[in-house]
Amino acid sequence: MKKIFAAFVIFLFFVASLFAQSEPNGESESASVKDVVISAGDVCLVNMIFNSCARIVLEEEYSQTTLSTMKENLKSRWVWDKDGYFMNQFGHPYQGSLYYGAGRSNGLDFWQSFFIAAGGSFLWEEFGETTTPSVNDIITTPICGAIVGETLHRLYLDANELFPALAWLLSPADGLNSAIKNKRTYVSGRTEEIDFIFHGGMDHSFSEVSDSLDSEHKKKSAGGCEFHIQYGVQDAHTSKEPFDLFTADLDLTVSSKRYYNIDFLIDGFLYSQGLYFENSEGTLGVNLMYDGKKTKEMAFSNAAVGVKYIGTKKTSDFDGIFRFSAQLDGIFMGTRSLYPVMNNVKVNFSGPDKLNPPRYYDFTYGILAKAGFLLGNSFFGTLYGDVESSFVLPYLSSELEEAEGEKHFLIQTKLGYEHKIAKHFTLGLRDSFIYKVDCLKNGIDSTQKFNTAQIYVKIVFARD
Repeated sequence: MKKIFAAFVIFLFFVASLFAQSEPNGESESASVKDVVISAGDVCLVNMIFNSCARIVLEEEYSQTTLSTMKENLKSRWVWDKDGYFMNQFGHPYQGSLYYGAGRSNGLDFWQSFFIAAGGSFLWEEFGETTTPSVNDIITTPICGAIVGETLHRLYLDANELFPALAWLLSPADGLNSAIKNKRTYVSGRTEEIDFIFHGGMDHSFSEVSDSLDSEHKKKSAGGCEFHIQYGVQDAHTSKEPFDLFTADLDLTVSSKRYYNIDFLIDGFLYSQGLYFENSEGTLGVNLMYDGKKTKEMAFSNAAVGVKYIGTKKTSDFDGIFRFSAQLDGIFMGTRSLYPVMNNVKVNFSGPDKLNPPRYYDFTYGILAKAGFLLGNSFFGTLYGDVESSFVLPYLSSELEEAEGEKHFLIQTKLGYEHKIAKHFTLGLRDSFIYKVDCLKNGIDSTQKFNTAQIYVKIVFARD
């Protein structure tokens, strides 16, 4: 392990030397060795803050690090951890976004900041906690952290023009370094549309296990809000930087008895090329995405990279638009909950695991396919829909002892209609359906179905 660590340090110095030789991009100045050093210092500060908060405020056992625990971690074999969904799929991507933001706020580009995030994650796994270094964390933290971090970095730059006093909440590293250095970072692209959606409706779930006569039906009224962001123009887009075209969604639904439903998505282009045809235009490129869902009955997520196409056809005679999209992605870090295990996890909200209950899901890899359409007209309104399917397998040696997963299948569909009633207001209705099958090595299969029907009001802020 010492040789690996030494090689890692040498690699960082090599990358730093490349940073110093990079050419200016647009109006931004090229990153220097000084910028890399400051970024590394910011990363160390982030790790110190996380460790101190866990040690002093939360009194978590994993934060009681000493020189002996650090030496032990350097000699340990990396494992798949047993942390819960919120810790691994929300906590670590956000922590990685802070590492990544340390690079971006100091003038480093997308890929340079990714290496900074990878270094921060490595330091945390080896020296920031007492638990054995985690394979899934060293993947999720820098990669999903880069996805989240680049999104927040770009939103910060736009928000800083309108609400400079509050913009730092989106990206603390950007706010801190901007205040200290009084140096602005420039990027290609801008936020084109922000939607605030307030919805209400019915959620219906059904779960069953193949070896049991028991099944579970739940039906409840629920309401919530959603945020949708379109960054960059989708029509015939040729990228200048990674993620100068992306879509982001965050949806929170709540009901009685601590019921909740969280959906999230960030899907952006690492590289894209605009295409022009006789009656239409399109965007073809390599996309990087992170999406998922968490309810009390199911949980899943996908970190994937692949190929995506967006085609657009506009008809000036009828003020109409037809847009369709298709993508094929390889899932390199997915999660799929195992219902028999998840159903037996009882969180003691006053106990030691209240912030991080035991893991009840597999770490997976596989394939994802998605297609969608939008057909709109100012008079008739807009009809839209999409379908997404995925097939994944558990990573070797990552299976849970309680129930070893064998394969997982998931399909999601959505169909909706909306109509603009005023300049910034739209009314709509939509229905979504999820079908999830999890097969275990002991021959037991679990099937889950989740249906949501909603009516909503959407407040739209779009650039002219």
